[in-house]
Amino acid sequence: MKSKVLFQESQKFQQWWLWIIVIGLVIVAASTFDYSEPLKNQLTVDKVILTITAVGILVLFLTLKLSTRITEEKIQMRYFPFVKKDFYWKDMTSAQVIDYGFVGGWGIRIWTSYGTVYNVGGSKGLHIKIADKQYVIGTQKEEELRSSIAHLLK
Repeated sequence: MKSKVLFQESQKFQQWWLWIIVIGLVIVAASTFDYSEPLKNQLTVDKVILTITAVGILVLFLTLKLSTRITEEKIQMRYFPFVKKDFYWKDMTSAQVIDYGFVGGWGIRIWTSYGTVYNVGGSKGLHIKIADKQYVIGTQKEEELRSSIAHLLK
């Protein structure tokens, strides 16, 4: 039997300044080529590495997605394409919605005072403790998260 979904959220990086930096990097890489000359004559190691790096960063930020799905049984967290974790309520010693402040940036932050933090922006998240490990799953829907799972929080 499939558990009813209590809360679901999907987040992507949407900071305008981040996209300006990423697109600027692609423009810088593209500007190293002289488009009046044949491309094959311009393929140097530095240009190829810069272009591959710029396009790789662009593709990474276009595909990064933090998805959270909470049921009565578990919390499913996916930080595509890097992490896929399931946290079962029965294994948790505590869980609460918190404001974790600034933890050194966004993305996947390890070794913070809250354990491993998965986020794409903001400073609110679900703080989970399981045995001797801690995790925070960031949210942009703090109040909806809190009210959806209030009966499950420990």
